[in-house]
Amino acid sequence: MSDWRPPRWLEVSTGWSWRLLVIVAAVAVAGTALTALSSVVLPLLIGLILTSVLAPISTKLLARGWKPGLAAFAGLFVLLVFVALFVWLLLAALVGPWSTISDQIGAGIDVLVGEFNDRFDGDLTQVSDDIRSGAAKIVQVLLGGVIGMVGIAVGLVTTLFLTLTVVFFYLKDGPMMWAWFLGHTPGHRDLVDRVGRAMWDKLNAFVRGTAAVAFVDAIGIALGAWILGVPSVLAIGVFTFTLSFIPFFGAFFAGAIAVAIALADGGVNRGLLMLLVVLIVQQVESNLLQPVLVGRAVRLHPLVVALGVIAGGSIGGVLGMFLSIPLIAAATAAVTEVRRSSSGSDTSIDGPIDTPIDAVPASGAVEPPDSSGAAALA
Repeated sequence: MSDWRPPRWLEVSTGWSWRLLVIVAAVAVAGTALTALSSVVLPLLIGLILTSVLAPISTKLLARGWKPGLAAFAGLFVLLVFVALFVWLLLAALVGPWSTISDQIGAGIDVLVGEFNDRFDGDLTQVSDDIRSGAAKIVQVLLGGVIGMVGIAVGLVTTLFLTLTVVFFYLKDGPMMWAWFLGHTPGHRDLVDRVGRAMWDKLNAFVRGTAAVAFVDAIGIALGAWILGVPSVLAIGVFTFTLSFIPFFGAFFAGAIAVAIALADGGVNRGLLMLLVVLIVQQVESNLLQPVLVGRAVRLHPLVVALGVIAGGSIGGVLGMFLSIPLIAAATAAVTEVRRSSSGSDTSIDGPIDTPIDAVPASGAVEPPDSSGAAALA
């Protein structure tokens, strides 16, 4: 028999190929399992994100001597008040006058297309019909997703109830759950502890920063619309705040809706002024607010963000678009911490990250991430 061996490049490429196939298969199996268990997985993920925002409230109440259960209920009460306020805004801004808003958007598109036809002697009638149809479908999908997330959709009432239950127990017994989990990783307890807390810190910073940016965007664009006399100001503000949680695409759709309504009400001149307001607010947000409130904590390449949003939308619809970036940010924090530990560099996060497991209380609110941790991660 001949002692033939394949070329080195073929051995290497074959080795990488079967490893890649195994990884793809594992990801596919995990994705299928998560999709099948979405009724359980989604409340756990949404509850984790909400808890990262509410944890400081319970922590401060615990420091004042409140019982863990009562402190957790206080945090949950704040969440319920916010949800009730948001539902009220949706009902007042969108559900009632939705047909009027939809007509305004369509009329704004017609004004823009008509102006183009007059100035350039073209015919974009078919394009106008396609844009109107596509815009109506996109806005209806987004509206349906937003309403579903706050529990108005009957089919998601169970998910909403389970999410609130998860938030309560995260707030009440979060440290005890984390201590129990670490107790089952004795060989790598310190590394797992640092990785988990780094992910928590990154998630907290992202959610708070994004919420602050979304609020400023909504106030700025809605105020500009009010000054220009554009109708449906409350709807514009609600759209802008909600869609700002979807990077890139959300800001584009929110601005387009505001400009279309301005075009329908005041013609091209008012539409251009509204466009100028949107561009100014978004430039201030992207160049000043984002780097300070979000950029230091979440350093993701724009291509990663765009692909993450698209992938999240393909897997979980509108809700997947909302969840994709915070989950990717948490995953990058985990990878960064593992690399730091494997390199042997002493760059562990200060504060709660170095707290020994024996010092973690058996019950109480989930500890909020230390601000120095976000700076270290950045």
